[in-house]
Amino acid sequence: MADQYDQKILGLLVNDARLSVSDISRQVNLSRSAVSERIKRMEDNGTITGYHAHTSVSKEEGVTAYLALTFRPLSCDLVQPLVEAIPEVKLSHSISGDLDLLLLVQTPSMARLNDIRNEMDSWPNLDKIVTHMCLSKRIDRW
Repeated sequence: MADQYDQKILGLLVNDARLSVSDISRQVNLSRSAVSERIKRMEDNGTITGYHAHTSVSKEEGVTAYLALTFRPLSCDLVQPLVEAIPEVKLSHSISGDLDLLLLVQTPSMARLNDIRNEMDSWPNLDKIVTHMCLSKRIDRW
């Protein structure tokens, strides 16, 4: 179970995964060795699953959208390899409710987003795709 120090360490790493152990130890008031041990434990128990470089698409040219997919019958496992083959898909979640699969897609252009949508039209059992265009980013803690 994560205590207040683990939560603070996680929060700092989520905001900047490149922070040094020394910087973290100063901000949470623990020794460097204690911070290192806590980070190692959280890596070992799966709380911290990796450190990532986020890439951005040019704001002037880039397009970000959520694609909400519905299948009849349900086919998320069947289309998983197809989803993985599209590098512009940044997140993919099976969800409850009226939708079956929610994808976050970042493309360099509307033309590429349209190509992806056209490709998805041939996916097995696809009933419906609804595109939700992202207008502005409010919070990004991934």
